[in-house]
Amino acid sequence: MGVESGLQVWRVADHVRKVAVFAAGLFLFLALVATAVGLVLAATALMWAVALLVIVCVWRWYLVPYVALSSEWLVVQGAFAHHAVRYGCISEARPGLYGVRIKTTQGAFVAWAVQKSKFAEWFHRETRADEVVAQIMERVDRPVEHPSGPAVAVA
Repeated sequence: MGVESGLQVWRVADHVRKVAVFAAGLFLFLALVATAVGLVLAATALMWAVALLVIVCVWRWYLVPYVALSSEWLVVQGAFAHHAVRYGCISEARPGLYGVRIKTTQGAFVAWAVQKSKFAEWFHRETRADEVVAQIMERVDRPVEHPSGPAVAVA
């Protein structure tokens, strides 16, 4: 968890991010080695294509996602989607294997950045996902009224 400009922010766990960046670096290194040793052009091109694909995937799935809580909004940045929801619109939040599932009056979405493993679920262990859900539901229980009323912004 981090605090950035008045927001509580949770990102993918640091150790997971480091392993993902290491894996991307390894693929980049292998592509450089394939180029340096003079592999067949088709094989070198394939190595570079795979390395670039891995780098883009690591960036989108492990470096971009976050969950942020402000005084009025829950903001979820996924690998490809961005959701901002007022707490008054949230009906339920629960942790799971694929992230925190958030149900609103407008539908549902998943916050990928924090997850709860099946192991933690089976043995009733508290995780970062439980902490995020507790923070969200605490704010849902004491909503802040605004003249504009509850709104959901999805971009």
